Formats: sequence, structure tokens, C-alpha cells
Amino acid sequence: MYDRDTMTVIFGRGWSAPIRGLGVAVVTALLAAPALAEPALESRVPDLQLETLRREGAGYVVTGQDGGRVVLTLDPRLQEPIEDVLRGFQIPYGGAVVVSIPDGRVLAMVGRSAAEPRLGPRELALSAWAPAASVFKVVSAAALVSEGGVSSATRICYHGGVSAILPDNLVDLPLVDRRCETLAYGLGKSQNAILAKLASRHLTAAQLARVGHAFGFEETIPFDVPVEPSHLDVPADALEFARTAAGFWHSTLSPMHGALLAASIANHGEMPAPTLVERVFDAEGKEMPREGAVSVAQGPHRVIGLDTAREVGRMMELTTRIGTAKAAFHDRRGHRYLPVDVAGKTGTLSAQTERGYLGYSWFVGYAPADHPAIAFAVALGNPAQWRIKATYVARRIVAEHLAAQAPGRTSLARTPLQPPPATPRVLATR
Repeated sequence: MYDRDTMTVIFGRGWSAPIRGLGVAVVTALLAAPALAEPALESRVPDLQLETLRREGAGYVVTGQDGGRVVLTLDPRLQEPIEDVLRGFQIPYGGAVVVSIPDGRVLAMVGRSAAEPRLGPRELALSAWAPAASVFKVVSAAALVSEGGVSSATRICYHGGVSAILPDNLVDLPLVDRRCETLAYGLGKSQNAILAKLASRHLTAAQLARVGHAFGFEETIPFDVPVEPSHLDVPADALEFARTAAGFWHSTLSPMHGALLAASIANHGEMPAPTLVERVFDAEGKEMPREGAVSVAQGPHRVIGLDTAREVGRMMELTTRIGTAKAAFHDRRGHRYLPVDVAGKTGTLSAQTERGYLGYSWFVGYAPADHPAIAFAVALGNPAQWRIKATYVARRIVAEHLAAQAPGRTSLARTPLQPPPATPRVLATR
């Protein structure tokens, strides 16, 4: 796998992860990169005190400027079940965001930590506290299609790549390259060698970085509450570039950004402008205009072309049909747990951080796959003996959304939680 040298790079807000097997020049470049700081949004951002979030009637409110009330877009039918799952399974660190398509209304924004209860949505839903891991393969696939002249049907022969990318994974070795599969298979199965090899042959660092920035990496996301920008470093070194394309470090992601990334694919290549503010009242109860909300002046913006979005979306459907999330969305006989298909991407990496071992688990996606109504992202920081993965939470999100849309349908929010058996740490990015 990697060599024995390990260095730790701090990922925003004091989170850290090891970078294994990097040359001195690459590590120096990473450490020299600007530190992630609280993004400075325009003064139009209302002074939303998320710490005062409370249920009021059929929705949620927070305390606004001058003691007023701000009614939020959050939907209790999604917000509360997600909170229940993270609380019930005692997840050390967990964040989730659900947005409506195409209007970008934030329907759920959850951050809970059993390890550090003081952490909330600001730190765990709006902060880029986790490596993007294999979620970044969505960006790489989009770059391969839009910039590299590759299609979902492009085939390549490969070997290895289960838990690492080594130099020999990038060259043709007929005696060991015994499998040949497509880019679509590589994304659905999260096969590292396929993505790394295709990227090394069809993309430049500049092209991958350009598509990454188009998806919002290293960019400020206009929102009613500050969102920490997700980090992206695309090394010029050939091996580290290939590892980056496959999701091995070099990028971080917030659940908010993850949900918007999925929404961009679902929304035909346009990223919705997320909005949290529904109505604003002053201290005397008088309704005020919403000009103070960032989302009022924003609209969706194009990230990738329509054809590219469609092709990447079809590849993401394979994740739940045959790929890394199949078991979470199908029973042992292959029957769907849900009445709709879900498109998505998993991500898994583990690291020794200043908070000890963390097994990062991601799922970003949208549903229904053929007519998207919501996009969502779930990021978990698990111990070595984990109880649930992000795919479990994602399935619950879709189930609760469907229940909310069908009057009389039973909600799953209060059903008994039956965790899968504890599983040892996973080192691969999947």
C-alpha cells in the first residue's frame, strides 16, 4: 500500500487526517495552501442564531436580529427523523443536509455529535470537516465526460485498486490486467483503479481543477448562514493526481456542499441556490421583507452541460443498483426497499485524527432518480467498530420524504432501530 511515512494535514476547524506516501514537494504544497477560514459572506446575511433553533407549529424558527423571529424552510418530517437516527445510534460525528429540487429550499440541516455534544449544524452540516473521499469520483467522472472525451461506456483494463492506487495501477500490464470494465462500472462500484487510470490518460490537473471549481470546490457558497468552502488540491505529480481523481485525500467536503453537488447532477447540470429563510418577523411580530436573505438575490448557476449531467446521473444510479450501496437499498433477494430508484455515490476513508480514529462514511444522492425532488448528503465520522453507514441514513431520508408526500402513509421515523453487526475499520475509499 503506502510507504510508512505519514504526515497529518489539518482540514478546517481543527479536523485532521493523515496523508500517506506523499513526496516532500507534494506535502509542502499542501501545507502551504491557504488555511480554511470562516467564509466572509456579504453583509446581507441575517444574523441567524442556529443555537436557538426550535420547533414552532409545523416548522422551525430561530432568533433573528433585534430579537425577531426567522421562520426557516426546514421540514420536521425530515429534520426530526434524521436527528433521531444520529441520536439513536450514538454517532460520534454526523451531519446531513436535504435540499429541494429545483428551488434549493433546505428541508433538513442536521449536525449531531455523541462525542462532542456542543457541535451542531454549523460545525457538522456547514463545515468541510470530512475528506470528500470517493464522492469526488462524481467530479472526476464529469470531468472525464466533459473534458476528456470519455463516455460512460469507455472500457479500460485494470488490476488492484481496492484500497490504494500504486504506480503499477496506472500502466498496462496484460498479465495482471485481467478485468476490463467501463467508466460507469467504475463509478457505481467505486473502483479506484478504473477512475485513476482513466484520469491519468484523459485529463490534466488543470482540467480536473477547473471542473472541481465549477462544482464549488474552493468557492464560497452563497447561503443564509456561512458555509465553509470545500478544499481541493490537484497535484501535478502524476501518481498523486491519479489518487486525487479516485478520491484519495486532497479534497474535503461539507454536507451542504455534498447535497448541492448531487443536486447539480439531478438538476440537469445547474446547482440550485440554497435557501434557509422562509419568513422574517421583527421583535414586535411584524413581517419584514426578505431582502436580507442571501438566497433572494441568487439563482441556480450552471456547473456542467446538460448531456454530461445526464450521463453522470445514469452512472450514479448504478451505485444503488449494482454497486457499493446495493445492499443498503435492496434486500437479499434483490428487491428494492423503496418504491423508487435512488442515484448516488458512496465515500469511505479512515484516518487517525486529533480526535482519534475516524472512519468517514459518505452518501450523496437524489431521489427519485427519474424525476428528482430532493438531493441530500450524509457524512458520518464513525469509530473502528461502526454501527451504521451513511447509506442507512440516506435510505431513511428517502423513505421519510416519500411518506411525507403520501397522505396516510406510515412514517418510518419511530420504527425500531436495528443496527447491523459491528464491523471492523475499512481502509479503502469506496
